[in-house]
Amino acid sequence: MTGPHPLYRSLVRLYPSAFRREYGEDLVAHYADLVADRGAQAARTRTALDLAITIPRYHLEHVMTDQHSTIVLSLVIGLFAAGGLASLMTGEGPGGILFAVAIVLAVAQRSTLSRALRVPNSNLRRRRLQTAAVLGAIFATSYVVYVATIGDTWTNRETVLVTIGTLAMFGAVGFLIAGLLTRHSPDHRIASTAG
Repeated sequence: MTGPHPLYRSLVRLYPSAFRREYGEDLVAHYADLVADRGAQAARTRTALDLAITIPRYHLEHVMTDQHSTIVLSLVIGLFAAGGLASLMTGEGPGGILFAVAIVLAVAQRSTLSRALRVPNSNLRRRRLQTAAVLGAIFATSYVVYVATIGDTWTNRETVLVTIGTLAMFGAVGFLIAGLLTRHSPDHRIASTAG
């Protein structure tokens, strides 16, 4: 995008690339018309407000696709559940409340979560299974270290090891179930049977 109004053209580059490719030249043409009709100062004032509002909005829309929303929702539910579980295990904090919030969110958003599992996506399936494997390894390591270092008295080290191990265990099971429930995409099955 080169031509007249270089400052406005450079500001249009702040939009997400897909939006910029589709509407960038139209925005610059509209800005040029606005300068011709109302003058440069009025055009700058009007478009400054518009850019300040629309650029963050379009970036947020770009980030918050269905897949990203589901990932954020899953992370929030997982964090509430993990925080609640850790709090219940240590006996400190609002463990029951956090765990209840996780359950309420999961039940309230069950259709969104189940829809994300039903969409065929081989890459997502692989990532979920890999995450389950990593969390399983973290659980196994923390369990081995816990067993090797446990003493007569309970210290903060044991609390940390048990918390990390328990969270990793539940996370591994959750990601394993989610990974197994996520279907392969159709093109992946064709490629795997042909090869």
